[in-house]
Amino acid sequence: MVPRSSSLVLLSLLFAFGLLLSSYSVESKPVDSKAPLRKRTARNTAPSGALVVSKSPSSGQYSTVQAAVNALPDDGSEQTIFIETGTLTVQTGTYDEQVYIDRSGMLTIMGETANTANYESNVVTISNSLSAAAAGSDDASGTLRVHKDDFALYNVNVKNTFGQGSQALALSAYGTNHGYYGSGFYSYQDTVLAEQGAQYYGYCYIEGAVDFIFGQHGFAFFQRNTIASVGPGAITADGPASKTDGLFVINESTIEQSSAATEDLTGLVYLGRPWTEYATYRRLHLLHSGIHHQQRGWEVWSSSEPNTEDVTFVEYDNGGAGSEGTRASFATKLTSNAGYTAAAVLGSDWTSWVDQGYVDQ
Repeated sequence: MVPRSSSLVLLSLLFAFGLLLSSYSVESKPVDSKAPLRKRTARNTAPSGALVVSKSPSSGQYSTVQAAVNALPDDGSEQTIFIETGTLTVQTGTYDEQVYIDRSGMLTIMGETANTANYESNVVTISNSLSAAAAGSDDASGTLRVHKDDFALYNVNVKNTFGQGSQALALSAYGTNHGYYGSGFYSYQDTVLAEQGAQYYGYCYIEGAVDFIFGQHGFAFFQRNTIASVGPGAITADGPASKTDGLFVINESTIEQSSAATEDLTGLVYLGRPWTEYATYRRLHLLHSGIHHQQRGWEVWSSSEPNTEDVTFVEYDNGGAGSEGTRASFATKLTSNAGYTAAAVLGSDWTSWVDQGYVDQ
């Protein structure tokens, strides 16, 4: 497999892996006129039995997320960590650290918030600045590295602030039955790595410029996410070894230009490019803001190695200005979403581990 180089940031960006996009727009509204998100109950106190991480920890609490993770028993038991901002005199909820999790047993991490419905009221952030070049690999650069099955994250922002010049992950997810709910992920290149297993992202915010949703062996379903480009590049990059090795579906989501972008990105953003020739992406019911290349939509990996022979780049029922125009010859527009539902991507048991409150509010 060809290495993905940061030198490909501006040009030759191609989205080439099983991704299904459905409805994305410059506005934070789905293309279909479904009811807007309703305000949910605030989460200001820790659930019973949870370990507490605080900026002003009292006895029995922890000052870093990693310290709380390290304190958990590795015995297969179900555990919860609650992260708060602190007292009235310590209002910042930013934890500057890198977090690595590999314990057995279900683990849920929850952030304090005034509204659990999505990411917009998040006040807790885990932040780090580390490039893959310095760390030695993409995974090692991740601010949050989850190397386990059975994991859920609620209302926490995760950032890698390294910026341009190298891959630098916010999230590195290696495991199955992962659920990410109302959380925000921020970086420039390679923001979210959904590397293996079944993973669900509901009502999240994902920001980046180059290949910022990517993976090789994962089966990931992105439901009602806001996907924001902060610079020129391809949103997705998939690198499976075969046609059955992975599948990404983006459903009922919005693609837009980030407010942090320093230039007009019209015509400079692609839906994705193929890391390998078997890349597979489906995009369903998306609302396009029009910032991507409106005619081709998808881009080849590079002029010397296009990787388009066996890719599956599919769109269905997308709307907005960016959904118009003639797509690249290696992309397809479908007339049905059959085969690309959450159950088809995540498995028939998906309702047993995905929080159904973040499926369709």
